[in-house]
Amino acid sequence: MAFIMGSRQQTRGGGSRPPALSRRAVLVGTSAAATAPTLPYAAGSPAEALTPDSGVKPYERYLQIDARISRLQRRWGRLESYLADQHDWLRLSEAERGAVPGAQELRDIDGMLDLLFEQREKLLAELPVRGATSLEVVIARLAVAERLIWRDDFPEAHAMIAGAREDLSAMLDTRALPPAPRHTRG
Repeated sequence: MAFIMGSRQQTRGGGSRPPALSRRAVLVGTSAAATAPTLPYAAGSPAEALTPDSGVKPYERYLQIDARISRLQRRWGRLESYLADQHDWLRLSEAERGAVPGAQELRDIDGMLDLLFEQREKLLAELPVRGATSLEVVIARLAVAERLIWRDDFPEAHAMIAGAREDLSAMLDTRALPPAPRHTRG
């Protein structure tokens, strides 16, 4: 795993890219920064933009990978804490660590995380940033942007993105429901 201390990493083209996360950054739940998209209606009307869209699938896949990474990071942190408490893990040499129960699981988690980081980075590069075909796609895109913004570094931006996603979800749920029937006394 690469150890990168900055919040942004430059790509070959010079643009900002989310950083490869160190184990320490992973354990404190940081994520990479990106920008939130605009809200275009790619469909003919706002009503058409409310129809379900398969365009959310890549965003859902990104969020699934990101959730799996988070679960593995938590497991890695718990396991490393246990090994440090029970086996003085942090003071052991590499050779000594190999003989400790739990060391193999830690290596397995490292390998899985490396693979998932690569998959997530590749998928992020392929996610469209414009041209949503429905409000579901916009909401899914905002959910990804919400995961990319570091809450501790950018609390206002994170709150705005999370709020916009929640507002759009609530609006979509309200529009998708039929009007409540009126009850009359009879």
